[in-house]
Amino acid sequence: MHREQPIPVRPGSNIDRRRLLQSAAVGGAGLLIASPRGARAQDGGLSGEITIGYEGAATGVIPYIEATAKAIEDANPDARVTLQPSPGGNYATQVILQLNSGRAPDLFLLVGVAMAELAAADLIAPLDDFTGDWDGWSQYPEDLRASLTYEGSIWAIPYLMDTHFLYYNKEIFEKAGLPRDWTPADPNDILDAALQIKESDDSVIPYALYAGANGGNGTVSRGFIPLVYAFGGELRDADGKFIIDSCAIREALDFYYRAYQTDQTVPQEVMTSPQPSSSMRQAMIDGELGILYEGSWAYGGWLEEDEGWTNDNIGFVLFPGAGDVAPFAVGGTGNSWFINNRAENKELAWAFIAEFNSVANQVSINVEDPHIPARSDAAADPAFQETPFLTAMVESSDALLLTAPDRSFLQLVGIVQNATGLIATGEATPEEAASRYAEELTRVLGADNVVAQPCE
Repeated sequence: MHREQPIPVRPGSNIDRRRLLQSAAVGGAGLLIASPRGARAQDGGLSGEITIGYEGAATGVIPYIEATAKAIEDANPDARVTLQPSPGGNYATQVILQLNSGRAPDLFLLVGVAMAELAAADLIAPLDDFTGDWDGWSQYPEDLRASLTYEGSIWAIPYLMDTHFLYYNKEIFEKAGLPRDWTPADPNDILDAALQIKESDDSVIPYALYAGANGGNGTVSRGFIPLVYAFGGELRDADGKFIIDSCAIREALDFYYRAYQTDQTVPQEVMTSPQPSSSMRQAMIDGELGILYEGSWAYGGWLEEDEGWTNDNIGFVLFPGAGDVAPFAVGGTGNSWFINNRAENKELAWAFIAEFNSVANQVSINVEDPHIPARSDAAADPAFQETPFLTAMVESSDALLLTAPDRSFLQLVGIVQNATGLIATGEATPEEAASRYAEELTRVLGADNVVAQPCE
């Protein structure tokens, strides 16, 4: 295998480029060789060249990428795999610019949020012909398959599923007179606990609720969306139209108002920090934050920093629902492999995907960096029963909310950031923010693509 630096590119003129760049802002051991299309990857039948792009800072997954490339080249002397790790940040922006200029890698690793937009722009290749012959595809759960499907085709193959937990600091809870084994009954229990923490110790941050633009995609996926779901709502109706007004949307915005303005249990720094997700995760492990809704990978970072303290003092529960809404976890496809539609050797690119997504690889990667493996047979591995957190993480798949790709999601992000930011800064009441949300979503998507469900 060979490494080379990515080729500098000029921004492309593709009509979808601006929206694709919006999406970029949003958001080595145990190799077991798989057998795509009848063991072709291991019988010397592969030939030609491919380039593979990925974030150079993704140190956890890089050994598996390198091992997969070496395995393919060792078994296929006529195949050449060239690795192109990105030297800096914003890899999503970089690869989208490369795709629009026709100079992107043949195969690349990217978060799944831009899937629909990339497919609609004809920048990535459909994978249906490959998945139909791959024995690993039957191990991908039906809900996950649906979240990878756009316009009737499969566009990406993840090696994990994102899941989230409502984390809480047991020491802070105990000091506030709250139980160390806490299970909130509904969303308002979160706010009640945060207020009790504030009244007992003004030196800590009671609650971190992402809002505004600095929260990035976290404002949507770890702030607004779980609240809408918790109050019994949806983002879209049965016809696929985005809902611009509903009881659940208003209750979610009321929740923001109480947290930021009425109780003031979420300080302004949660919204104004340059990277609030990083600073709030650090505050949790430093014992300075009471409650945080974050991804399963956050727990892995805390374990690396202080395993004993994390195991003893960071609790985790599913997000509570109101009324008849059962506890749940917001899910996502996470890091996924995409094939450039201009790639000349899609067969070799697919062989890499199938090799990489072996059972052993998915087990090792997702134990080291906690996520739910994309494959059901990997998720069933005993390794995920070795700690209470790993067990709970995999079990959360039964309560995971996954949605199908939608190009309109990229427009939704900025609108949610604006509505929550106005409330967090005190510039708007929940009613005013709800009106702004409805107006902006209607303007961006068009009146024919939205629907109101007025709260009676």
